[in-house]
Amino acid sequence: MATGLLRSAFVVGYTGATGKDLVKELAKSKKFEQLVLIGRRKVEYEDQELQKFEQRIVDFQKLSDFKDSFKDFDVGFCCLGTTKKDAGSAEAFRRIDFDYVHELATYAKEGGVKHFHYVSSAGADKNSSFLYARVKGEIEEALAKLSFDRLSIYQPKFLKRKEQARGGEKFIGILLKPLELVSPQTVVTPCDLLARAMINNCETTPNSSLEIIHNNGIYKLDSPKPE
Repeated sequence: MATGLLRSAFVVGYTGATGKDLVKELAKSKKFEQLVLIGRRKVEYEDQELQKFEQRIVDFQKLSDFKDSFKDFDVGFCCLGTTKKDAGSAEAFRRIDFDYVHELATYAKEGGVKHFHYVSSAGADKNSSFLYARVKGEIEEALAKLSFDRLSIYQPKFLKRKEQARGGEKFIGILLKPLELVSPQTVVTPCDLLARAMINNCETTPNSSLEIIHNNGIYKLDSPKPE
């Protein structure tokens, strides 16, 4: 997709670690004429550039009432996701990571989105015995069946945020530090790097309508070859 065609995009999951960096990087890039943040609550930004973005508040439990919020966009970025611990139960986790994502993607497709980006995870596998990996694999398959003109699924490794890491993340980060120093792309994915990769990928030409982008590919997209 050429730069001149980047007219409009929405972001879902803009309050999470990757979503926060994606919004910041989109503001820097100025690649889209219109950018809309769609979520369950309004964020009061201090940065004047971020204040310019429209925010549409929706109720994910009644998303069908808000289907028009996803209409008439060229690109959709979905960073929505949680963990079983944060969600409170396996059922709540699946509701967010599968049901909400699938429903909003369906409305996005019906509303005209041509290129849909989804942040999944390394190890996603619908046949996994682990809940997190299994649900990620299931939603990847479900999104593929929606037949977007272009679907980009990102499978990052351990997400490294700029802000203060949470307890468990901090511990894992310490364990991974030696490997990160030697070969970062094999163990970690900085959230801001992933955000830039997603934006840069809007201007690449895919080999097929569905692309699964592993961590090495994410790093490469952050440093695109000069034309």
